[in-house]
Amino acid sequence: MKTRTTLWLTAAALTLMTSYASAQNSPSKEEPAKPGMHGMHDKGDEHMGMRMKHHMQKLKTELKLSPEQEPAWAALANAMTPAARPPRPDRAEMEKLSMPERLDKIKQIMAQHHEARMAEMDKHAAAVKTFYAALSPEQKKTFDAKAMPGWMHGPQHN
Repeated sequence: MKTRTTLWLTAAALTLMTSYASAQNSPSKEEPAKPGMHGMHDKGDEHMGMRMKHHMQKLKTELKLSPEQEPAWAALANAMTPAARPPRPDRAEMEKLSMPERLDKIKQIMAQHHEARMAEMDKHAAAVKTFYAALSPEQKKTFDAKAMPGWMHGPQHN
């Protein structure tokens, strides 16, 4: 009897906790929910932009740039601004397609996205190389160590 009561109380507690957690995560009435993961991507982009901006400000301070190096920094910072995300395919249009057509459409979208990312990477690489040429040997060491912390070994929190 004691075990049965404990099981019922545990089940009731879990149900209450689950409903509470669900209520906390549901969108407010003023803010309509975005379908799927779209809302999460928007928040992630915003967070990533803030982190990138903070990292660039910290890097600039650590490099101790001279006034002559400021234009090169401005060009680098401008080139490193992330491109806008391409719009998602219209769900209604995609649902009208047959599965093979849908797959072909997805492949086309992925190829376009890949080309855009590679063009963005080329732009970033050119800007970094131009900026790097303007740095002193000591600044190059700092840039090498701090520009992309954790690139190979995970994030480094300083």
